[in-house]
Amino acid sequence: MLTPEMKKIISEQLSLIVTVSKEGQPNVAPKGTMRVLNTEELVYAEIFGGTTLQNILDNPEAIIVVAVDRETKKLLRLRGKAEVIKEGELYEKITKQVEETKRSFPKPKAAIKIKITEVIS
Repeated sequence: MLTPEMKKIISEQLSLIVTVSKEGQPNVAPKGTMRVLNTEELVYAEIFGGTTLQNILDNPEAIIVVAVDRETKKLLRLRGKAEVIKEGELYEKITKQVEETKRSFPKPKAAIKIKITEVIS
């Protein structure tokens, strides 16, 4: 589903995730830890566990990931279903990646795995 060009955009640019609350309120949040797992899945570290995490818990299917290649102006929009992972190999892997950034972030609340269901553009 993800082409090499799409993977490059996600790997090199800041991604935004759009979620929706139970009440239908949208939320947009930057996710600097977004990574490509494979051609059909993404993962990121949910570091602070605020509105985005709550919206995913309430409505895991209403997920849109947006990334823009600033050089080519190529817009990438993906729809997907999120899974909250709080332990295990994937959680440990994403936690290690956050630690390796050498920023003073707290330990992630969860790893969020997104199964891509549609490439919008």
